[in-house]
Amino acid sequence: MAKGLRLLHAIVCDGGHSTLTELARQEAIPLATAHRLAATLEEEGYVDRLTRGCFLPGRVLIDLQLARPDPTQRLASRLRRPLGRLARRHRVLLHFGILEDGMVTYLVKENGGEVDLFTAESMQLEAYCSAIGKVLLAALPSKQLDNYLRAGPFVALTPNTITNPDAIRGELEVVREAGLAFDRHEIREDLYCFAIPVSGPDGNVIGALSSSFMGSAPPAALFRQLHRSLRRLAADVAHEAPAQSSGFRADLG
Repeated sequence: MAKGLRLLHAIVCDGGHSTLTELARQEAIPLATAHRLAATLEEEGYVDRLTRGCFLPGRVLIDLQLARPDPTQRLASRLRRPLGRLARRHRVLLHFGILEDGMVTYLVKENGGEVDLFTAESMQLEAYCSAIGKVLLAALPSKQLDNYLRAGPFVALTPNTITNPDAIRGELEVVREAGLAFDRHEIREDLYCFAIPVSGPDGNVIGALSSSFMGSAPPAALFRQLHRSLRRLAADVAHEAPAQSSGFRADLG
């Protein structure tokens, strides 16, 4: 029982970041024992299987108000492993982020390449000059977007940064139509990114996925492959995303 309680505590605190193998090692529980305990905890409703090898608090703990995972954090946990595999396959940087108080908050960062980036999970970045931020700003209802654009000034981080509110609005209209946004060296002169929306079951945007490249834009073939893979992943998790009111319905078909 003591081992089972330790494992349950580790799962609740971990929030779906680590695999059962990693948690078993952390708690000094034999892997075979950890698998048996996890199976029992899942059967009794104390944990839910997020993906193969990863767990989150289950319905029993949620009903008892002991662990109520944030829906967006749960979605981030669901995205972590497939983003990691995709990042390693193409040796790129991938992110998942949401909009909070007019800023992009990064919830997942997966680096599959040799060069790292200044971003970090839980870090916030200005929205107007990032690919993820443009997707999320384009999703805002008109009144909220108007308020955001009136709240400037918008600082030029590089010579390529779009800072004029009317120009930003025009850029966002293009993003809204295309379901695709770019940071063309606006945050850093050596950084190029693109991003696509992640929608909830109601079709409204609640987050965005991005791919980042140090230096110039990626080759066209790599861009098409990553774009297709990220869209497929966004479509796969759409039914798991929390519903959220938004002005932007994304066609991810």
